[in-house]
Amino acid sequence: SEVHAHEADIIVIQSGEATLVTGGTVIKPQTTKPGEIRGSGIEGGERHRVAAGDIVHIPAGTPHQFVIESGKPFTYFVVKVAGQ
Repeated sequence: SEVHAHEADIIVIQSGEATLVTGGTVIKPQTTKPGEIRGSGIEGGERHRVAAGDIVHIPAGTPHQFVIESGKPFTYFVVKVAGQ
């Protein structure tokens, strides 16, 4: 799980499917660089099923995490929008 204080993510799902968890609280948060926190998961977030062709906007300050079923391929790319 991660949260970016000053960057939004625009995520384009290229193949496969997964569950995107957004919101809630980052579990065991650690600051990995200024403005970025990563953790072991998210507690209390909303779950959204995403699949190839979906485009998702994650606003700055929003915890988020992909949950991918073991053995299932899943690819995506992210465009970071700084200064949010």
